[in-house]
Amino acid sequence: MAKLDSGLPVNLGRSSAAEAVDRLLLARRVANVNGGSRLVLVAGTGSMAGVVYAFRDIAPLAVLLSWMAFQIVLLAISTVLDYRLDRTQASHAELQQYWQRSMAMEVVRSASWCFITVYLAIYASGTAVAVLAAITVANLCTVLLVHRTAPLAASARLGLVGLATVAAMWIHAGVASFPAILLLALFILALAGSVREQDRQLIRWAQVEVDREEAADTVRLLLNDYEEHSSDWLWTVGSNGNLRDVTDRFATAAAQPVDELEASKFLDLFTPGEERDRLARHLMERSPFRGLVLRLRAGIGGRDAVRYWELSARPRSDGRMSGVARDVTGDRLIEERVAFMAHYDNLTGLANRYLFNERLRTALEDSERAREVVLFYLDLDDFKAVNDTRGHLVGDRLLREIGTRLEQEVRGQDLVARLGGDEFAVLLETRAGAGMLIERAHRFLAVIREPFELDGQIYRISGSIGIAQRCEAECDAEELMRRADLALFAAKDKGRDTIALYDEDMDRAARERREIESDLREALSRGQLRLHYQPVIDLDTGEVAGYEALLRWYHPRRGIVTPAEFLEVAEETGMIVPIGEWVIRQALAETGRWEGDFRIAINLSPTQVRSPHLADVVAQAVHTHGISPHRVEFEITEHVLMQKGSLCASNLEKLRELGAKIALDDFGIGYSSLSYLRRFLFDRIKIDRDFVEGVEMSADSQAIVSSITRLADALGMATTAEGVETRAQLDLLRKLGCQEAQGYLICEPVPGDNFITLSAAKAAMNDDASGILDYRKAREAVMKRRTQRAS
Repeated sequence: MAKLDSGLPVNLGRSSAAEAVDRLLLARRVANVNGGSRLVLVAGTGSMAGVVYAFRDIAPLAVLLSWMAFQIVLLAISTVLDYRLDRTQASHAELQQYWQRSMAMEVVRSASWCFITVYLAIYASGTAVAVLAAITVANLCTVLLVHRTAPLAASARLGLVGLATVAAMWIHAGVASFPAILLLALFILALAGSVREQDRQLIRWAQVEVDREEAADTVRLLLNDYEEHSSDWLWTVGSNGNLRDVTDRFATAAAQPVDELEASKFLDLFTPGEERDRLARHLMERSPFRGLVLRLRAGIGGRDAVRYWELSARPRSDGRMSGVARDVTGDRLIEERVAFMAHYDNLTGLANRYLFNERLRTALEDSERAREVVLFYLDLDDFKAVNDTRGHLVGDRLLREIGTRLEQEVRGQDLVARLGGDEFAVLLETRAGAGMLIERAHRFLAVIREPFELDGQIYRISGSIGIAQRCEAECDAEELMRRADLALFAAKDKGRDTIALYDEDMDRAARERREIESDLREALSRGQLRLHYQPVIDLDTGEVAGYEALLRWYHPRRGIVTPAEFLEVAEETGMIVPIGEWVIRQALAETGRWEGDFRIAINLSPTQVRSPHLADVVAQAVHTHGISPHRVEFEITEHVLMQKGSLCASNLEKLRELGAKIALDDFGIGYSSLSYLRRFLFDRIKIDRDFVEGVEMSADSQAIVSSITRLADALGMATTAEGVETRAQLDLLRKLGCQEAQGYLICEPVPGDNFITLSAAKAAMNDDASGILDYRKAREAVMKRRTQRAS
């Protein structure tokens, strides 16, 4: 018997891929033939019985029974072969042998039908012819049921049965059967074409299936390699959410044995929460997801510390879901740390400014809660001194302790925040009135005031608090914070360890200050600043010894504004430097045109003295306007000498080198440390008006003035008394040793046009408002008698 193959195309060769196709194709052919044979077993038996019955009286019965016995033997052999073959366990060689035997049996069975068809055609007539024709057509049609994936058996059946049918028709009809033979040929060709096409589809299916299996094997190989060498691991759950096919990597990551994890609930690995609920929904709905981060239950992962996994998955065609897991604990902890730093102060752990603002805005957006919102702004008094003397480490520890104490004084729903530096804020929601709020603020100050013990050292700190409560009118977060800030500023302005509750006066003062600041920025460019001058007289002669330049702001709406109303704003905003430089140039420009040999006094603010360009500005102005430097005197206050750093002292020395004189203004008030007189040799001391006022009636003031003049005389410094308003003060100051004086008695500050000439200056000082005329005449008489005695 010739060897029968699987029908694979020869161009597949014997490569491994072709062998795989051949094995798969052979297994499918065997399965199809076995399945088809069982379907036609009953029909085949019926056909044999029909043939014997139809021809029992026509053809020899012995031949019919012998043929039927032969067919039964063939069926029995096929049944035995099928029974003995276990397709799931059979090797490729066993399947090949079974296939060859089956095909041989089919060829023999087809030949048997061919014989009986031709043999019975000789005897057929009437109904027997119809029976024979029906059975012949049925034999041809079994090709589509049994032999659609067995081309050799199908060809044998179609060829042999077809030839037998043609012979039978020729026996009965001769040439007249030609049309029927032609139709039979077309029918056989159609069946053959159908078998061939189904066989081609089977071969293509086998090739695709092998390719798919190879791709799946490659994917499995890559996944195994990925799992072995990457930081991720694979997981699979069944339709009920239980783990399936647990890998060693997954078990290692979960720190549990594989057999314990297998079939266990996947959700049980994670802590309850919103993310776990999302995972449960995805598993139930079999919907894909990625980047889902969940927190593991305590103990999962072999650590007591917090662990996080990131999961991604897609559903599979078999009803399961597979995905990838990775440990993202490090990244998640960093994210949580960043989120914490974005909302909480890193030093104290309190809420920071961002979180405080968010909580405040949220509270004010709720109309019911908004009426109960109260802000406490707390600023520590002179905390910079702690950092400077004890170091920032001690300062940081104190800030943490203060934050802890403040948190202990509030309820759980209240918020304590560190806004930055040594500034704290407390956000409360309460209906308490002003009295209760002030009492609460005193409690805050009390806990801060209690001593702190750090490393055996005792530290005492105080603070100031500003309180702002939302009133019935609309007030947003920014406005409420501004009010609390104004209240804090008012508290600090009153001194240490104080409290201030916001009121409308603070707001008006703040608006006033903002208006002054805004207008002052334009005052210089619009020419609204002017200089007034106040004469300084020699108490011995009564003659003018000099003038003090005093700044005035000619405001278009406020009128003439004195420096007391705007210099503080100028100092804080830095505008004092350009304004001060203008005063120096303008004073020297105006007085440079006046008659007489006098001294011009110009005030310098602490900010001006720190300016690195001060000496250059003075040198340029002196040179431009041709004034001798020794006629220029700059007045400074003790605040200049209190500033740290060498720049102030350096600038004063540079002015002294130019030839200018330096005077200490407002001596006797403030700190009045004698060390200032030792550290810097002033040319003049100006006695403050507080000691001049009422000096003729106060023995204490007389003693202080006398001490100052004697001290100045011992140090080689001149003295000038400020604020003289009566003739008795002039006489007494002269007797106490004071050399010069100025005040409203002598002349009020007036524009410089009043002093351009000597006669104009005398006229300005001899008007009805001036009380210097009699004093000057008396001093002239004294000087004349003194001259006469000397001659």
